[in-house]
Amino acid sequence: MIDVLVTGAGAVGSFAVEYLARRPEVRSIALVDRDGARAEGIAWRATLGALQEGRHVRIEPLALDLTDTFALAEAVARWMPRVVFHAATLITVPEMARGLPPEVFETVRAKGMAGFLAAHLALGLSVQKALGQAAPGAALITAPFPDFTNQVLSRTAGPGSGPAPLTGIGNVDNMACELQAIVAQKLGVSALDVRPMIIAHHSVAEWFQRSGSAGAVPWQVRVFVDGRDLSGQLDLTALMAESSARIRAVPQESRTAASGVKAVLAALRDDGSFLHGAGPAGLPGGWPIRLWHDRVEVLDLPGLDMEQGLQTALAGQRKGGIETIAPDGTLVATDACATMMRALFDVDVARLSPAQIPQTARALRAALSAKIAAAR
Repeated sequence: MIDVLVTGAGAVGSFAVEYLARRPEVRSIALVDRDGARAEGIAWRATLGALQEGRHVRIEPLALDLTDTFALAEAVARWMPRVVFHAATLITVPEMARGLPPEVFETVRAKGMAGFLAAHLALGLSVQKALGQAAPGAALITAPFPDFTNQVLSRTAGPGSGPAPLTGIGNVDNMACELQAIVAQKLGVSALDVRPMIIAHHSVAEWFQRSGSAGAVPWQVRVFVDGRDLSGQLDLTALMAESSARIRAVPQESRTAASGVKAVLAALRDDGSFLHGAGPAGLPGGWPIRLWHDRVEVLDLPGLDMEQGLQTALAGQRKGGIETIAPDGTLVATDACATMMRALFDVDVARLSPAQIPQTARALRAALSAKIAAAR
């Protein structure tokens, strides 16, 4: 048995392996990526970095195509991971930002990043199926667009089909950390005495990073300092805008990976740690939660009931390009998002069942590659 399986040796996955290797809760890690040389290099670098801090953790890299569910299930059966941190995707936002013409990328952001959701879901569906065959009791934590994808994965979960994700990472958890730090700085207190509680969709974090405001997307927030609610005394939107401006010019993957490590450690400790989760328990958007190995508790914001929170999250979901997600996991895009994806990438994403996700993901990957190549 190993403690953690990390899928994907990209930026988020590789940072996560580095961080996990230095934690006393972790004794063994497996890292899977289709690029075996990269997986081996990341594993060895993490081993060496941990040794610099007096830690020796067993890290096993494996070259494997995650779409090969049978091969993945065989590896999972050998490892029997306690926690799976799924960080692999076919498309990344930084790749889109670097490679697409600026006006095309801004159009995608404005009309709905969820137009590429199939490319973020395909590998997750494969991982889920492999876990269902070999390790259904593993705790599953996800990174690729979890505000959306965890809703689908929760609907496709079941006996033989694999576990539902406990939660996703980043997004609202990143926002909470930003508010924690900047409120502490402004008030001259320890950040450890500041506790934000936020309900917000990925779209809100996207808008803050893009423009310094939540745009047309609602969000709900309370900030407690030493247990006292100081929300009414602080301009939290302005503080988020200031924090976003400070980090806009630098890559964000390291702090997103840190959010993932926090969730993984909570599941390993099985201690009900407080954090913010994206798509926890299959809900839309991001919420304050408590996390154990086998369950997640979604917390209400004081003065806000669950229905109000859901409506806040669903408004952000629509702004991100998804009108609704059906009970069977079928994705229904907004008209604006579907029209944009047909016009710019010639891919139909208007309505996608889980069975259509893999083929659509391949089409999106090919269309993005062609668009980036044409822009060079």
